[in-house]
Amino acid sequence: MNKSSNKVQVKIYRDTAGHPFPLVVRNGVFPACLYLNAYLNGNHNSPLSEGKGRNTAQAPAFFTLKKYAYELKRLYCHFDLNGIDLVKRVASGEFFSREEVDGFVRACKFYANQESPQENSSVTSISDKRIRDAIHATANSCPQVSTHTFSQLLIRLRAYIVYLYICHHYDQAPSNQKVKTDDQFNKFTLYINSFISSTRNNNTITKDAFESAIPADKFFRLLEIIKESSSDNPFKSSKLRNQIIMQTLIDSGVRIGALLKLKISDLVDDWGNPRFLITRTPNDPSDTRLDPASNKTKALSVSISSDLMKLIKLYISTVRATYPNVHEHDFVFISEKGQTSGQPLTYKSMHKIVKKFGYTINLELHPHKLRHKWNEVFEDKAKAKGFTPEKIEDLRKYAMGWVEDSAMASVYNEFQLAVTVAEISSKNQSKSVPNLRGNHE
Repeated sequence: MNKSSNKVQVKIYRDTAGHPFPLVVRNGVFPACLYLNAYLNGNHNSPLSEGKGRNTAQAPAFFTLKKYAYELKRLYCHFDLNGIDLVKRVASGEFFSREEVDGFVRACKFYANQESPQENSSVTSISDKRIRDAIHATANSCPQVSTHTFSQLLIRLRAYIVYLYICHHYDQAPSNQKVKTDDQFNKFTLYINSFISSTRNNNTITKDAFESAIPADKFFRLLEIIKESSSDNPFKSSKLRNQIIMQTLIDSGVRIGALLKLKISDLVDDWGNPRFLITRTPNDPSDTRLDPASNKTKALSVSISSDLMKLIKLYISTVRATYPNVHEHDFVFISEKGQTSGQPLTYKSMHKIVKKFGYTINLELHPHKLRHKWNEVFEDKAKAKGFTPEKIEDLRKYAMGWVEDSAMASVYNEFQLAVTVAEISSKNQSKSVPNLRGNHE
């Protein structure tokens, strides 16, 4: 990557009302492209773009905009590196050659810091075995992105080009040049759409459905080391806060955004049913974090154990209360050292906490794995109580805060489905396949 594109980054700013918004900037200050940022922060749903947000007046949530920003940064840097000015290309009506689109498609299949093997290879005469070894090594050294990520990058390019087309050519008077421009535009959208529509059948990542989110031995080990009293707890300070964070994620399956958003006023401890409320309050004026906490799911009430509620109250009254500036906000979890001490804990800090516990048990751990593990445990407990599959799905949707038509339940339950199918297959095979002693069932 050349020096100019290395200096392109996503930065978060706040407007006069205190609302955060992302920008794609160059050299830390200057917008990389005015059109790019105008599209990002105001015109992401053009009249010709497709999807649930089409022609809607509701602006995307901050974290959706942030995701768009990183996608736009990637496509901008790719074309910039190849000497292609997207705005000038669309304005001129030239658009892109097939080879240029193919190059972007290839680049999107790999993580941003990975090169395609075709771009960094040499030709040598080697044996068949060495060829096989080389193919295997290449496949494992150049990890490819998921189908969803690949598709989203292509969709972002298409949507941005549609936006540029509207800016420069929409509603122009008919002319021979207009006809040529529209023809080039239609050819581009037809070609990029062919890649987007084919992605659903071309997922190069195979997930082992039998693999538990967190293996049982490591999970039980995790439950031990997160305790403040554990001699193997990897933290020297903030042990009580970190135990509560981990225990809440494990026991409730909530997203870290909901946990970072948790306020003292959201805690409910009455009638022997301790719980906390997950709220949806976008653009919360009391949240001064550059990346404000966000809840992606429905607002709901989350039950927790009495012991966990006692720990949360203990943390609030003994640890949190010792910081002089905590009266300025109501968020439960705070930073406990450095210049940000007393301020609401950030996404980055919470990810570090989870990752460090994972490192201690020799497992690459992130918050969403804990959400997956909660679903596995929930499935086992619900089955043990005799609930029907339909009832389990309804309960899961409520607990996860999903909407009624959400298909996420099947995604989180792949492990249990694979185990059930294997049990049925095994029983069928044992009845039909003769054993080694020559007897038949």
